[in-house]
Amino acid sequence: MPHLVIEYAKKLEEKISIAALVSSAQEAMHRSGLFAPHTIKTRALAYEQFIAGEKGGSFIHAEIRLLEGRSDREREALSSSVFNCLCQFADGVPAVTVEVREMDSSCYSKRLPF
Repeated sequence: MPHLVIEYAKKLEEKISIAALVSSAQEAMHRSGLFAPHTIKTRALAYEQFIAGEKGGSFIHAEIRLLEGRSDREREALSSSVFNCLCQFADGVPAVTVEVREMDSSCYSKRLPF
């Protein structure tokens, strides 16, 4: 069920493999042991227009969306794992961030099976 949405400056596509970034981040989510591999949904969104700091540099930001029920320690470890993964691709990227958000299960709808 978890969603991992990676946002990044489009100009990074000239420097790094976004496909490899997505695959590696998906694997970091899996290695956490919190989710069955087939439930993890990872995607990346490129931004052409953005301002990141005073000089408008590049960025990579990941948002991890989870249903409630994970402990603070589990969420912190997951955030750290994904952050470390992103940093492996972020040579020269001044801003790398990760945010874990809990979703309210009463407001989340899904259709299964795919």
